[in-house]
Amino acid sequence: MVQAGRFIVGTDRNVGKTVLSAALVALLRERGVQATMMTPVETGGMVEDAYELLERIGLQEPRRLVTPIRYETLASPYVASLIERKPVDLGLIESAFQEQVRMGKFVIVEGAGARVPLAKGVFMLDLIRRLGLPTLIVARSGRGTLNHCLLTLEALQGADIPVEGFLLNGFGQYGEGFAEAMNPEVLEELSGLPVLAVVEWRPQYQRDLWALIRDMARQPRLGAYLDELAASIVSSWRMEKGG
Repeated sequence: MVQAGRFIVGTDRNVGKTVLSAALVALLRERGVQATMMTPVETGGMVEDAYELLERIGLQEPRRLVTPIRYETLASPYVASLIERKPVDLGLIESAFQEQVRMGKFVIVEGAGARVPLAKGVFMLDLIRRLGLPTLIVARSGRGTLNHCLLTLEALQGADIPVEGFLLNGFGQYGEGFAEAMNPEVLEELSGLPVLAVVEWRPQYQRDLWALIRDMARQPRLGAYLDELAASIVSSWRMEKGG
């Protein structure tokens, strides 16, 4: 059975998880998959969250399923939960996820770092295991990303969570030359996993999500990955429906 989604793990803040997750939803839908997106825990009233990005690609989803837990405090989920005296309810997150799955949706779950705390002794990787999803790691393309990617990979693999590849974002933003240009090849060598996309930094992506989606559609390795994934999803759903 094909898992009912993919979990997007970031190596740091502001690496582009939210917009890349929305782009993945759009690209999967172009391949015939009823994909959607959720952010399990939203903090700080994000400038543009998963619900709003889904609207920009033409999807109307219940906010309670897209962002099941929301905090006003701009902090990690555990810190926000302490300040607002409202613990993170993993059961509520799982219930929202399963409700979408029952509706036939393939869910891109935009999470956070693997070691982001959700409660005392409970981390994002524990939620990933609870949902039973393989992961994709989103990271910056520039200097420092090898360390961040390998630490994230180590945490996930240490928890027996499958990792299918990396998406590197913001290429060229800081003009880091050879170091940045070589990072994808070196990351593949050190991790043994594919870099599925290297997304260039372009200011228009902030206002034009479809420009980002079109550019991601031209990434050959990401396209091949999504083609294979979509074929597996569609085949699995047809078998479940008896043909």
